[in-house]
Amino acid sequence: MKLVLRVLCLLLCCHATLAQEKTTSTARSQNTEEANEGSESANPSAAKLPVRRVVLYKNGVGYFEHLGRVRGSQDVHVDFASAQLNDVLKSLTVLDLSGGRITGVDYNSEAPLARRLATLRLSLGERPTTAEFLGALRGARLEVRSRNGPQLTGKLLSVERKTRTGAGPGWTVETDEISLIADSGEVRSVDLNASTSVRIAEKDLQVEARRYLELIA
Repeated sequence: MKLVLRVLCLLLCCHATLAQEKTTSTARSQNTEEANEGSESANPSAAKLPVRRVVLYKNGVGYFEHLGRVRGSQDVHVDFASAQLNDVLKSLTVLDLSGGRITGVDYNSEAPLARRLATLRLSLGERPTTAEFLGALRGARLEVRSRNGPQLTGKLLSVERKTRTGAGPGWTVETDEISLIADSGEVRSVDLNASTSVRIAEKDLQVEARRYLELIA
């Protein structure tokens, strides 16, 4: 069974463009006859209500009416710029013209990546090097394995760039060196190269690392 849903809102300074960051307001509608009879199945897809009427006033206020049909229990989306969020929350009105019931209204606002990264325990940018990533783990418990030595376990002290003497006269090689403080108090260091593997031993920090990778993916 189809029902007609109307979304009304008043916006101030209606010159914001859709090029700005968008926020989506979602209204969930449930047909009362469907709830009683069970004759309609819920539609998991979300519908968008087109703008059907716009009234602009001299004082800078705009009236926008979105009107459309939805079937059964369905979410409907209305997009607007984030700068308009306060005005929308003050004036948004949702009506079901077919006697159904509005079960809720919510919205999502996607924060910039830099702001979301700042909420993590790891202090990292969007494109860290391996040394920068490991440096953000300073103080964490790590397990380090290398081809030429035994496994090292301890808390990360530092990741430093070192200059090594090359094979030929006057030759030098730049390499990153990782240093751990073992449980015995001994400071152990190993060069970071293709044969070196580093494992984060702390479960909560593993979760943070996964969250970071999900954000930058």
